[in-house]
Amino acid sequence: MIDVFLMINLLIKLTDMKIRKISILLAVSFGAIIAFSGCSKDDGAIPERVSITAVPTITTNVDPTGSVSIDLTNPASFAGKFKVDNYFPGTTNPSKVDIVVRKWNGTANNNNVKVYKAGVTTFPSNFTVTAAEIATLFGTPIKLGDTYDFAPDIYVGERKFEAFPVTGNGTGAGLNGQPFFSEFARYAAICAYNGTLFGAIGSTVDFNVITDEWGDDPVNGWGPPAGYRPVVKVKIVSATSLSFVSPVNGTSVIVLTINPTTNAITYTGQPYGDLAVGPLQVDPTFTYGNTTLEALGPNAVLPCDLTLDLYVVYRVSAGVFRWSSARGYSLKLKKA
Repeated sequence: MIDVFLMINLLIKLTDMKIRKISILLAVSFGAIIAFSGCSKDDGAIPERVSITAVPTITTNVDPTGSVSIDLTNPASFAGKFKVDNYFPGTTNPSKVDIVVRKWNGTANNNNVKVYKAGVTTFPSNFTVTAAEIATLFGTPIKLGDTYDFAPDIYVGERKFEAFPVTGNGTGAGLNGQPFFSEFARYAAICAYNGTLFGAIGSTVDFNVITDEWGDDPVNGWGPPAGYRPVVKVKIVSATSLSFVSPVNGTSVIVLTINPTTNAITYTGQPYGDLAVGPLQVDPTFTYGNTTLEALGPNAVLPCDLTLDLYVVYRVSAGVFRWSSARGYSLKLKKA
């Protein structure tokens, strides 16, 4: 009888424990259902405090029929042409644009921006800018290395989106690299070489020796002592070549070839003569025989300075005379 009672009591306790576990599980599940049912997804309209403006895409392209750079040897000849247009024809145009221009030298920055043309509402619109207009706009003469970028500030209603903001990207930065899109029209100030920079083709022009590290013929050629600046007569042979006579023998013609695209000067194997013989006898102790000239280093025309900036290697049968492995002896000739 006692055994039966104990068994019944055990069954009651086990049943009670199961009921409690089930109750706990039901409570947790019910709580989760309530929590998930309390979440909702808002697919409605964007709240009024958030505004989205569709900004038209405006491209600014250089017209190749105009100047592509500002040549400081003849700034009056500069006529930069560019076009401003909606990149996606048929789409909504901006309310207006202001054509602005930024000026920089060395590293591009947005610290100096001026309005060139305000309130443009016609697309496409074509513009032609002169060097005089740029100089007046910024209040200073154009200098070598100055760069000017023209682009639109875009207005949508009363909101303005800047081409060259002080911080962040401008209106056109995101589309760079897309076909026929251009963020701005750029014009850099350079000194360009042309065939008549020093005078008419076929003429002979006097050049002063400004620097001579080799030091030949202080009386008749270059190699001036302090305060003495001899004159070298340079002939303008063609649009891309100049020549002068060697100061060593007075007869050998040295020809310089100019690349008008890069202003680089090249020459090699040019006859110079024997410094120990000839009518001038530059150096009677010179024992190396005939010498030729060749370029080593940044040989170039400096058009704005009207200067020939040469770095000359003097080659003889035994080897070469040069300033260093990187360049020859400096010889600077400036138009008188």
